[in-house]
Amino acid sequence: MTTARPLARHMPKAAYLYLVLVLPLLLGFALGQPGLADQASAEETVPASMPKPALWRLSDEDSEIWLFGTVHILNPALKWRTAKVDAAFKDAGIYYSEAPVVQADTKMMQPLIMKHGINRSNVPFTNKLSKQGKADFKATLKALGMPEDTMKQFEAYRPWLAGVSIGALQVQARGGDPEAGVDKILWREAVADGKMLGYFETMEQQVSLFGAMTPEEELKFFEDGLRQMIEEPDLLDEITLDWQAGRIDALSHKLNGAMEGQESLRDRLLVDRNRAWAMKIKELMDGEGTIFVAVGAGHLAGDGSVQDHLEQLGYTVTRAQ
Repeated sequence: MTTARPLARHMPKAAYLYLVLVLPLLLGFALGQPGLADQASAEETVPASMPKPALWRLSDEDSEIWLFGTVHILNPALKWRTAKVDAAFKDAGIYYSEAPVVQADTKMMQPLIMKHGINRSNVPFTNKLSKQGKADFKATLKALGMPEDTMKQFEAYRPWLAGVSIGALQVQARGGDPEAGVDKILWREAVADGKMLGYFETMEQQVSLFGAMTPEEELKFFEDGLRQMIEEPDLLDEITLDWQAGRIDALSHKLNGAMEGQESLRDRLLVDRNRAWAMKIKELMDGEGTIFVAVGAGHLAGDGSVQDHLEQLGYTVTRAQ
């Protein structure tokens, strides 16, 4: 991995950070589109490191809940499992994820994408891009080894979906594979172990978070995401290594920087959802048993995290790894 430049004071926003740390369901769709997924080739190497991703615990007299931050798309060669995580997962009778990630195949996602992600106007969104945005679009496609006329394949999409798709392609080009995402791996293992399954949000809820963006928000999201990919190409590697090593403060700094200037979107994608999930975890704590909760690492980092909201509800959340 090459050494990235220091993060700029006013760092542009990154569409693909939302993919790897916040929303899992759009990955399979974005990389499953004909003519797109096969145009980005994965790098084969990942840095060797002793993994220690962050894990938290809260409990009462008859309930124990583990909180594990995940990355939704990973290089399959990257190590993340530890004895502590495996033991907590094994002891749990229930596995909770953000959404039904394994069930979200292209067939099930297609109606939601048609509803929330297709450009219904007669004007391609590329006509609304700034001069710099168009130049960045061409440069990004070129960097991905895709011809310039590939741009037309994205014009049927709303800008947010085009941005997410391009972000997913860049993640794939750097070795990422949605099937190696921690959420999917643990979900399949939970099924094999006979655990009860639960999730915080439906597929409709997840996709509609982006679908609710205003025209101005999603154009900015698209252009800022392209600028991020160009100016900070190694940022994904950095945040993945921060996650793998359990450096939550560093991860939070990068994620918050990526959302600078998009506070409304940050509240919708992170803070508001974290608050709702904390309330659900409170309901789970009112029951009994051991539950393993795995959600994107972005939800467990920084101000407004799930832990923050749980502590406001009176719980003590302890870092266990």
